Amino acid sequence: MKFKILILFPLILFLSGCFLLGGTPKKNPEQELYDEILSAFNSRAYESCIKACEKFLANYPKSKAKDAVMMRMGESFVGLLKRDYQELIAKGMEEKEARDYFLKKHSHYNCWEVQGENLVYNKEVFRRLLDENPKSHYADEAAYNLIPWESDYNENPELIEREIKGLQGVLTQYPTTSLRPRIYFEMGYRFHILYEIYSFSQLPAIKNQIKAKESYRQAEYLYNLCLSFPEETEFSQKALQYLDKLRQNSRIYIK
Repeated sequence: MKFKILILFPLILFLSGCFLLGGTPKKNPEQELYDEILSAFNSRAYESCIKACEKFLANYPKSKAKDAVMMRMGESFVGLLKRDYQELIAKGMEEKEARDYFLKKHSHYNCWEVQGENLVYNKEVFRRLLDENPKSHYADEAAYNLIPWESDYNENPELIEREIKGLQGVLTQYPTTSLRPRIYFEMGYRFHILYEIYSFSQLPAIKNQIKAKESYRQAEYLYNLCLSFPEETEFSQKALQYLDKLRQNSRIYIK
């Protein structure tokens, strides 16, 4: 008993000294690296985030945070493409010039593909996450990110319906997903576009009032589902805005 007291006493004294001197326990290297990843991602420092993610996955392959790190890594590639390519085109730069600029900086990642006339991320990290851990807490997010998006519908209902099917597939496979408000809005938005195509297309073969009416009904229903979530959420606000456009027949696709 005395032996135990002798051991505990200096330990208590040491800990007390730490608190009295203002000392705090240091974070472990794994936590520090994870915090670095989050900080870089939130600051849109995507190159730094990717580098830190690669280091984390190499040093801590069995970490409980592995899937979260893989998600941030995949999202950093997506963010990089948006920041240094898509946003430049949106500001008026020619696609070829934006692509050349982007690849000059980022071709070394070897994860870019051409889809149609645009550069896209090959989504390899999201695919790897699902392959390695299909029951991951982040499986729904990875599956959402694997949906193939179209850069231009060209008034083709099949392309839009394919995206709707992909969104519905995430809801079906992951019924408790936190992405539900976003998916409701994005499905509603696509039915909204279908309504306009079937109603106002210049191509007689596409116009279909029955399908237009059904698409309108679906868009209105899905926007309202999104509105069942708290008003302050991003997608509830968008749903309210686009529901108003739908009801006022203010076009969002066919001008």
